[in-house]
Amino acid sequence: MDFRSDNTCPPAPEVLARLQNSLAVGESAYAEDEISAATKARLSRIFEREVDYFPVFTGTAANALAIAQLAGSFGEVVCSESSHIFADECGAVEFHSQARLRPISDNMGKLVPESLPPLTDMGDVHRGRPTVLSLSQSTETGLAYRPEEIVSLTQKARAAGVRVHMDGTRFANALAFTGATPAELSWQAGVDVLCLGATKGGAIGAEAVIFFSSEDAREFRRMMKRSGHLGARMWFLSAQISAWLEDDFWLRSARHGNMMAALLDRLLRAKGIQPLYPVEANMIFVEMSTGQSVRLSEMGFLHYLIEQPDGRIAARLVTSHATLETEVEALADAIGRCLATSAPTVG
Repeated sequence: MDFRSDNTCPPAPEVLARLQNSLAVGESAYAEDEISAATKARLSRIFEREVDYFPVFTGTAANALAIAQLAGSFGEVVCSESSHIFADECGAVEFHSQARLRPISDNMGKLVPESLPPLTDMGDVHRGRPTVLSLSQSTETGLAYRPEEIVSLTQKARAAGVRVHMDGTRFANALAFTGATPAELSWQAGVDVLCLGATKGGAIGAEAVIFFSSEDAREFRRMMKRSGHLGARMWFLSAQISAWLEDDFWLRSARHGNMMAALLDRLLRAKGIQPLYPVEANMIFVEMSTGQSVRLSEMGFLHYLIEQPDGRIAARLVTSHATLETEVEALADAIGRCLATSAPTVG
């Protein structure tokens, strides 16, 4: 049973079934097709304003190109030290732009206003100037920003003329947890560009870059082309995103993943095992030794063992649209047995 990530599970049957009609006919190339236009219209309705939408193949490309669009020359991208763009994307933002990442400390994965560095450009030619603030929703620790928390950060950014990017690879999970609307959790809270992830929610492989201002989106397709991310059959990506959004499947999928994580949290706490962070989205972190992690894997439960900022080692366990209650129950039982014995440290 695979709890490594919500992108290791199979695509959702609901998404696959809805793709059949799209695959039976051809469409115009390079996102100049009717499916992409219809998906843009659907997203505009969902976010309660006209948006500019661009399908891309990966979350890394979405983040890197979106930030490159906003960062400008000599820019610094202020982000959490645990953010995916800093810790897990191989410098893609810096590769695709002239900007550099400026990671700062966070509070259990969340940025707080007090931790932000001065964002105003002081005119020092020896330093870059802050141009983008990047937020992860949900965070890499599985926490969800509430609208008011986002506003407290974006107000400081806007006062300094700094733009705001949101890595929304698990944006749907944050919506499901907070109960906020997509608008309240994005542009109404001060976000300029959202990278909305569909892959982890059940698509085959598709992400959406959503700009809330047409001016910000100007020439973005050229950037996609230059970086090799403007493919011929972009309509296939839009078809996936449209199928994922249809009948609110994207939110139902996220709610299920969140519910499975909440179930695991309850079962573990009943055994006296307390996760490292509050469980808000679809991720749980359980402290364990390398040896205990190896034993859990040998019992058939795949996961990642990740060192936390405070030095503790924890198993990261991620649920998805495909996770079953019986799998969660078996996992909780296995973790209880692993932690009940002191397994030897390996490696």
